[in-house]
Amino acid sequence: MTSSAPSSRTCKIVAVDGPAGSGKSSVCSEVCRQLGWTYVNTGFLYRSIALIARQRNQGLEDNEALRGIINEFCEALQWDPTTQAVGFHGQNLTPQLYTDQAGKDASSIAKNPLVRELLLPLQRRLTLQSPVGAIVDGRDIGTVVFPDADLKIFMTASLEVRALRRMGQLQEGQKPDPAELEAIKTSILQRDQQDAKRGTAPLIQAPDAIVFDTSDLDIKGSIAAMIQLIRNHIPS
Repeated sequence: MTSSAPSSRTCKIVAVDGPAGSGKSSVCSEVCRQLGWTYVNTGFLYRSIALIARQRNQGLEDNEALRGIINEFCEALQWDPTTQAVGFHGQNLTPQLYTDQAGKDASSIAKNPLVRELLLPLQRRLTLQSPVGAIVDGRDIGTVVFPDADLKIFMTASLEVRALRRMGQLQEGQKPDPAELEAIKTSILQRDQQDAKRGTAPLIQAPDAIVFDTSDLDIKGSIAAMIQLIRNHIPS
């Protein structure tokens, strides 16, 4: 799979990589809203393919089935860059993309070189449609999808913080359950290891990426810090 990205483009691109639970989607989407940029959550694309495969009872390791789904998805995708809603043949997939099962399945198919190769042009196309700038997040954005990005950020947070955030998403308004927290930690750690050790496009920090640790920042602080980071490195 080639790692070269289009050399001619007019929009600014910020590549944000990092592990699950670091706050990428929450922070990047709001930063884009405030800047008037486009946000591309590449994880949603992998989750969508995995979800469709499950809905059709097709194996996540069946390359021919996955090829057919991806080709169909690229043609029938209805994507709203403002709300990040993902539609497919009129069906709104978005609510189901947040489930743990979708995340696990996405991590599973993300190891497949064919899946990554077929989704690469779509990731670039959605990004380059932006009239001004785009923030793209995932696991290999700065290393594979857009190695020529104007700014590369590696967004991370401690395991404890990431687990608490995930629990907050799953059990909004409820008192944290210690046993559940430990289970979430284990799940996140397994996901980290799977993403980092896969043979194709593993989760790694690009050599020229800036580490952005959100462990001690709340959502508002993270958003403000990222906006400042962008303004410091990308002239308006």
